[in-house]
Amino acid sequence: MENLKAFAKEVWLFLSSGIFLKNFAMMLGALVGIALISNWFLGCYTNHGESVQVDDFTGMEVSDAKRQARDKDFEFEVLDSVWKEGKPSGIILSQTPAPLSRVKEGRKIYLTVTGEPESYRLPDIKLSAYEFDRYAKKLAMNGVKSRIKERVYDRKQEDGSILYFYHDGKKVTEGEVKSGYYVMPGDVLEFVVTEQRSNQLQVPDIVCMNYSAAEFLISSSNLMIGTVNEEGTITSQSTAYILRQSPAAGQPMQMGGQITVWLSQSQPPGCDDGQDASDDGTDDGQ
Repeated sequence: MENLKAFAKEVWLFLSSGIFLKNFAMMLGALVGIALISNWFLGCYTNHGESVQVDDFTGMEVSDAKRQARDKDFEFEVLDSVWKEGKPSGIILSQTPAPLSRVKEGRKIYLTVTGEPESYRLPDIKLSAYEFDRYAKKLAMNGVKSRIKERVYDRKQEDGSILYFYHDGKKVTEGEVKSGYYVMPGDVLEFVVTEQRSNQLQVPDIVCMNYSAAEFLISSSNLMIGTVNEEGTITSQSTAYILRQSPAAGQPMQMGGQITVWLSQSQPPGCDDGQDASDDGTDDGQ
């Protein structure tokens, strides 16, 4: 028993000695220092899991977006450019990640921006046997406008069959189109088409066209756009897409009749970026 008391006393004297307390304090300080340094390094590497909010860059020039996001160290990469009538090049149309989402600093932002227009080769057609409304829709999906310059009586042809057309005041022949005739988005083609002396017209197909092009086509067909219904938020009516129409395409209507349309700011499902949905690309005009 005496031995146990003596041992406990020696242990207490050792633990309470200045040397032990000094060494213990140094060891504890080192452990705390290591923990703080590790925590700081981990925070620098992972930002403690913190995230920043992505600004809405749509509608801005790329250079302005870069300046605005400089403090968040975002990188920008343009994935695609799309020509938009009336818009200069370099304007951001869409972004990924989406606006207001949260990401780590330094994240790469992928952009779709407006670009310069590219020339468009007119589809090869047999002018005397191609229907105006269908061809005009195909052109409109590529930014080319069409209107009827003149109607010529022809009892052998269906109403609206294309006889020929003008571009910049010059008559364009079937041979020129077949050889490869190029126009620019925004150009206007003026068509001479057939009619059978009737006040009744077929309603053109304007679904998938933007409102500006659809309005142009409808007015050139001696019809009018009547009630305009908006589905969702419409930020620009002229660039919004026709989601539905009434009467439907192909229905008869008197000249001067009104067509009701439904608009969507985004392109409706089933529209395939410039090609008539009913065209498989092999139409030879027969």
